[in-house]
Amino acid sequence: MSIEDDNANLVLADIERSEREILALYEGQVSTTRLVEYQHFYLFGIARRALAQSAAFRQMILSRNSIVASSILRLQLDTVLRLYALFWVADPEDFASKVFNGVAINKLQAADGSVMHDKYLKDRVAEKNEWISPVYASASGYIHFSHCHIKAALHMKDSSTGQAQVQIGPYDAGKSVSYYGELLRAFLHLNMMIPVAAEDWFSRIKENGISAVIVNVVVASTVRSYSGLFSK
Repeated sequence: MSIEDDNANLVLADIERSEREILALYEGQVSTTRLVEYQHFYLFGIARRALAQSAAFRQMILSRNSIVASSILRLQLDTVLRLYALFWVADPEDFASKVFNGVAINKLQAADGSVMHDKYLKDRVAEKNEWISPVYASASGYIHFSHCHIKAALHMKDSSTGQAQVQIGPYDAGKSVSYYGELLRAFLHLNMMIPVAAEDWFSRIKENGISAVIVNVVVASTVRSYSGLFSK
């Protein structure tokens, strides 16, 4: 569903605000030096990836680059799916330790014995978020070369005659920001899910106690402002 340009501007601002909310959560959970577990490292990695991708996504919307924006949307969905994997394993600390040491998540099992392939993770999250499945299906087409890229190179001029124009280049020609409505809304929802799940998990770690590993933790709090990107 497309949205008006002004509304798209608001959603983009909301995405930027969601980045600040993620940073605020982590700033409130960690101090300069504290005891941490592998679960902390896992959550730190989630935030690092999520914020990097969110900033890049906004830049791609600004550049009118839907191909890369769609790819980043799929990557952000991947981040959310793997964040929620913590909730479905029997031993979260052992799970986080294995991932930290290089074991792929799709090689590990959930508490119910299922191997945590993408489909398993997607289906579990989609149980309470039905919009996840169509977004997953649509955005996945941009990760590997597919019909999505072929069709992006063609602009139909006249469907009755089949006349089409070839468009080669990095940008979407003649597209207003309203064209990116679905991408913007989906990305915002993903960003909003991250601090909710991460805060829940930080509280569980506190309840269960922490192990004696000391590290220095630095949370960068710079978020570049992109307000008014699409102001007329």
